[in-house]
Amino acid sequence: MNFMSVDDIFEMAKSRSSVRERFNEIARHNQNPNTNPNCDDDKYLADLLKVLKVKTQVVGVGGAGNNTVSRLEDMGINNAETICVNTDAHDLYYSNASQKVLIGKEKCQGMGSGNDPSIGTAAAEEDRDRLNKVLNADIVFLTCGLGGGTGTGAAPVIAEEAKKNEAIVVTFCSLPFKSEGVQRGVRAKIGLKNLANYSDFLITVPNDNLLGIVGKIPMITGFKIMDEVLIRNIGEVVNLINNCGLVNIDYADVKRIFVKKGDYPTGLIGIAESVGDESDLIEKSRLAINNPLLQPDPKKVDRCIVSITGDHTLPLSKVDSVVSTITGEIPEEAQLKFGVQNIPDMGSKVKIMVLANGPVSPYLQAAIDSDNDSSPINVVGF
Repeated sequence: MNFMSVDDIFEMAKSRSSVRERFNEIARHNQNPNTNPNCDDDKYLADLLKVLKVKTQVVGVGGAGNNTVSRLEDMGINNAETICVNTDAHDLYYSNASQKVLIGKEKCQGMGSGNDPSIGTAAAEEDRDRLNKVLNADIVFLTCGLGGGTGTGAAPVIAEEAKKNEAIVVTFCSLPFKSEGVQRGVRAKIGLKNLANYSDFLITVPNDNLLGIVGKIPMITGFKIMDEVLIRNIGEVVNLINNCGLVNIDYADVKRIFVKKGDYPTGLIGIAESVGDESDLIEKSRLAINNPLLQPDPKKVDRCIVSITGDHTLPLSKVDSVVSTITGEIPEEAQLKFGVQNIPDMGSKVKIMVLANGPVSPYLQAAIDSDNDSSPINVVGF
């Protein structure tokens, strides 16, 4: 049996190989000949854990995407590398990320894409090789606002390069307010369809849906709230992947939710926090699976993860209440797994997160169905 040095293991952990490939490579080495050959010692297991760590990148594209990543970085995110990509040098300079990529230096000369998606696409095409080298992760979380130039045009190219590196691409994108104009809505529809081609899991959040929840708000306030929604969603999923709980959800469970099955990516995410009493637990559990920002169809869920977070006194009866409520909202044949995490300062509060595969976003479906239509995305009721 061959032995690998610490440096070899470190390089393997950083490599582009998939989790399975990294594991298989290390598994062939480092068996201690002085131990029972039928058993694995702790040093060997520690070496395996170094390469089993899921490599995660959060990539913000364009102004809206950069804002989301900057806030995420400011709040502190563990176990993920943050990257901002833009055509606007000024905006990129003031963004906050562990890495930055100015694309389209020749095409845009650092001055942005001028709300033209074709220029955003050309800028990303100009830097495909650079982007490919930067995108080195098991999961790439991509976030952008659709309707402008860089996010709309460049994000699909970035998603495509991530897929070339065998990453799972999880996309969170926002759709513009109707008040931003018809043309911005049309651009968003085109960008959404292009993103769907290279995303495994797609969460589409229309800004206008905020109006139905928080009432009439200034547009700038709406943008800030939407940033917070995307930040919370991305942050919670990254934490779910990397943290072990009392009842554990592992990477294989999450990967089964993310992996694309049909022609179009699906996705449902919902997060709610309950004060902890029985009636509120049931209400917030239903709110999580029927996320009003996304308008999902829970009856199309085929795989579902429920993560429940409370303090160390969280009773089994409350966990059962949450799981039972969500089970009642999805098809009988749907697969469901739940996990429990304990955080001491939660008190009586209970946080519920639902992550599910199956439902195609109604906004993506509307964009697909109106393939030859030049109107913006419109879903009945909004």
